[in-house]
Amino acid sequence: MEVEGEKAMEVAEDVGHAYGDWFKRYMRLFCRRFLEWFLVYLFGYYNVSFGWLMAPLFFLVLRDKRAKEKQTKFDIIRSIANADEKDILQEIQRFSNLPSWVTFPDMERVEWLNKIIRQLWPYAGHYVQDLCKFSIEPSMRVAFEEYKLNGFKFEKIILGDTPPRFSGVKVYDDTSRHEIIMDMDFAYAGDCKFEVSVSKFKMGIKDLQISGRMRVMMKPLVRQIPLVGGLQVFFLNNPDVDFNLIGLADVFDMPGLSDILRSIVIEQIAHMMVLPNRYPIQLVQDIDIAELKCPSPAGVLRINVIEAHNLMKKDVGIMGMGKSDPYCILRLGAQKFQTKTINNTINPKWDYYCEAICDVVRRQTICIECWDWDANIPGAKNDDFLGRANLDVHDIWKSGEVDMWVPLSDAKSGRIHVRASWLDLSDSAGSLELQLEEIRALQTTTKNPLHSAVLMVWVDSAKKLNSIPDPFVRLHVGNTQQETTVRQRTNDPVFEEGFTFLVRNPRTQELKIEVIDHKTSLVQGKIELDLNVFLKERNMEVKNEEYSLSGASGGLASLKLTLTLRILKTALKKDDGDGGPKEKGEAEIDSSTPATISEPTPSTPPSTVPEPPLASVPTKEIPSIPVPEKKSAPIKEQEKSEGPGVVADTGVPVKPERKASQPAVVESVEEVMSSAASPLMHMAPPTLKIEDSELRQRTNAAGIHGIGRIELTVKYGPRNNLVVVVHQITNLQVEDDGELPDPYVKLYLLPDRSKDSKRKTDVIKDSCNPKYDERFEYSIPPNELTRRTLEVNIINKKGLLFLQRSPKMGQVLLDCGLLDSDKVTQWYDIAPAMDEDDE
Repeated sequence: MEVEGEKAMEVAEDVGHAYGDWFKRYMRLFCRRFLEWFLVYLFGYYNVSFGWLMAPLFFLVLRDKRAKEKQTKFDIIRSIANADEKDILQEIQRFSNLPSWVTFPDMERVEWLNKIIRQLWPYAGHYVQDLCKFSIEPSMRVAFEEYKLNGFKFEKIILGDTPPRFSGVKVYDDTSRHEIIMDMDFAYAGDCKFEVSVSKFKMGIKDLQISGRMRVMMKPLVRQIPLVGGLQVFFLNNPDVDFNLIGLADVFDMPGLSDILRSIVIEQIAHMMVLPNRYPIQLVQDIDIAELKCPSPAGVLRINVIEAHNLMKKDVGIMGMGKSDPYCILRLGAQKFQTKTINNTINPKWDYYCEAICDVVRRQTICIECWDWDANIPGAKNDDFLGRANLDVHDIWKSGEVDMWVPLSDAKSGRIHVRASWLDLSDSAGSLELQLEEIRALQTTTKNPLHSAVLMVWVDSAKKLNSIPDPFVRLHVGNTQQETTVRQRTNDPVFEEGFTFLVRNPRTQELKIEVIDHKTSLVQGKIELDLNVFLKERNMEVKNEEYSLSGASGGLASLKLTLTLRILKTALKKDDGDGGPKEKGEAEIDSSTPATISEPTPSTPPSTVPEPPLASVPTKEIPSIPVPEKKSAPIKEQEKSEGPGVVADTGVPVKPERKASQPAVVESVEEVMSSAASPLMHMAPPTLKIEDSELRQRTNAAGIHGIGRIELTVKYGPRNNLVVVVHQITNLQVEDDGELPDPYVKLYLLPDRSKDSKRKTDVIKDSCNPKYDERFEYSIPPNELTRRTLEVNIINKKGLLFLQRSPKMGQVLLDCGLLDSDKVTQWYDIAPAMDEDDE
C-alpha cells in the first residue's frame, strides 16, 4: 500500500509540474502578445510616428534572419567536423564544404590525428586558460581601450566537448633539407563558451567557429632528440571567424554593431598567428632563436591597383540611374592596405601603389576587395560589397611580374586592372642605385611612398636599466613605429622579438630606438643609428651588438641588437625554367611569339630555342616521329593533343625548313643517339620518310589549320575555381577584302551556354596578333570538373552598329578533366569553328 501511495504521489507531482509548465508557457506568450498590442495602442493613442515602431521591428526581423543563416551554416560545419570518413563520403553530393582531401588529391587524410586530438581535448583546458589569461587578455584589453571600454577580463573559459579537426594535410617534399613544411586545413566548430567582463558589464561568446589553412614549419632539423629544433605555427591568410554573442553583448548582435566585435577578434588572431606573425615553439635550447621567431622574409610584393571597369551601381537613384563610390582593400595575411575613394563612378582610376612583405610563397594569396563607400557611424561598416579578386603569390613569384585584368567574383559585373611585381632581397649595396632609379620613375605617376630596402631588427635583451621598471622597446623608421611586449618589473629584460621595416632610402634614413617604462612612461634610454653605416658592413648586417643607451642615468644601460639590411631587387618578368624569376643579367629569350626554326650556320653550335608548342599530327595521318639532323635545334618533347584542333604545349626535334623536293630522312640510329633531341628519338626506325609538306605544316607558326594559335593559362585553383587567362593570339587570317580583323575571345564552360557561363575579352582593333592578358574565373565543384569542356571562340567584331558582323574565326575545345597541373600555360592551335552562333 505504501508503494502504491508513493507512486500515486509521484504521478500527481508529474501532473502538477506538467500543468505548471503549460500554464507558465502560455502566460508568458499571453504577456508578450499583450505587451506588443499595448505598445501599438499607445503609439496610435499618442500619435507617435509610425517609423518608431517600424525601426526596431525591422532590426528584429533582420537579426532573426541573420541568426537563422548563422545557425544553418554552423550546423553544416559542425556536422562535417564531427563526421567520420564514411559519413563524409555518403554526403559528398550534398555539401560543397568538403574536406580538402576530397577536393585535392595532394591533400592527405589524417583521421588518426583527429582521434588523438579527441582523446587529448579534455586535458587542453588548462593550457587554453593560461593562453587566454596571459597572452590574449592583455592585447584584448588594449584593443578595447581604443573604443573607451576598460577593464577587459576573462571570467569563464569552457572549451566544450567538440575538438578541432584537421580535414587534410599536405607535406612538401621540395623544400630545404633543413626544414619540413606542412599545410593543414584547420576547422573548429565547437560548443565552447567564453564569458568576459568589460567596464563592469558581463558578456560573452559561444559557438566559436574558426576555419583556415594553417602551416606548420619544423625548423631547424637537429641531430638530437626530438630531431626538430622548433616549430612555427601560423595561418597563411586571415581565417574565417564567426561566433554568437551572449549576455549584454547579445544586444550588439546586429549588422554594423557586431562587426566591431568581430573585427577586434580577427585582429587579435591575426596579431598572433597570421603571417607575418607566427606562433613559435622552441623544442631544443641550442638553436638560433632569432631565426625561429623572426626568419628573413622571402621577398616583397609591389602591387599597383590601376583601375576598375564596369563596377556594380550601388547608389541607385529614383530613375534607376546611379553609380558607386568605390575603393579597394588589399590583404596579404595580416597586412592590410586601402586605396582612396573615387566618388560617383563605376570606372574608377586609382593608380595606387603598396608594398607588402611576403614571408612565404606557396599557398598564399593577395585578396583585393572592392567596396562602395557609404556614410556610416564610426566603427560600423555599412559599405556595399562590389566584388573581390584573388592573385596567387606563387604565380607572381614565378613570373616576376603580372599585369592583367581580373574579373570580380561574387559580383554581377566588374573587373579590376592589377599589376604586381616580385622584389628579391639582395645583400649587395651595389643594387641600391638601380632600385632608387626605378622608384624615381614610378614616383612620377603615384604619390604613395615606395621603398628600396628592408631592415630587420632583432631585439634580444637589455641590461642594467634604472630602478625596477616595466620596460618595453619602441622602434621608429620613418613614420613606422613598432613595439615589443612589456616585461614586468626587471632591470635586465629579455625580449627576443624581431621586427621588419620597409626603408625608403637607407642613405638618408635612421633607426630610432627607445626603452620606455610602461608604468611611468619615462624613457630609460635611446639609440639613434644611421642606416647608411650598414651599407658598408659585410653582408650589410651586425650581429649581437650591444649599444649603450644614451640618456640613461649611470651610463651603464645597454641594448643587445642584431640588425640586417637588404636591398630590394626587381626580378625579370620571364621564367628561366627553374620555377623562379630570372635575375637581372641573365640571358633572356623571348618565347611569347611562335617562330619557325631556321638553319644554323655550320660554325654555330646547336642551341635551344624556346618557342610555343607545335601541332600534333591528326589521328588519320602518319604518327608524329621526330626527325633529327646534325646541328638542328632541339625542342621539348611532344605532348598529346587535347581534343579536336587542340594541341598542348609541345615541341619535337624538327629539321630546319628545306625545299619541297628534299625529303626528311633519318640515316642511322647513331645519328639519333648523338643528337640533342627528345628521348622519343630512340624509338625511331633506322630509316623513315616523312612528307615534307606535313613537316612544314607542323612547324607552321599559324598552327596545323593555318588560322592561328592562342596562348592560354588554364588551371583549377584551391578555392574550387577554374582560372582561365587569355594571353595572346598569333597569326590570325586577314579578311577576304584585305582588312585586318577586330578580334576578341569568348568563353563558354560547356555544356552550359547561358549568360552566366559566357566570358568575353575586350576587342582589339585591327590586329592579327592581339594581346589580352585578361583573367576569368568559374566556380565549379571538383566532382563536376571532368564533365565540363572549356570552349574558346575567337570572333571578329568588324563593322559598325547594324552592319557589324561577328563571324567565328576559330575555336579551341579543352576537356577540363584532362588539365595538366604541371603545364598550366600552353599554346593551342586554333581549329575551324564547328558551329556558328550569332552574337
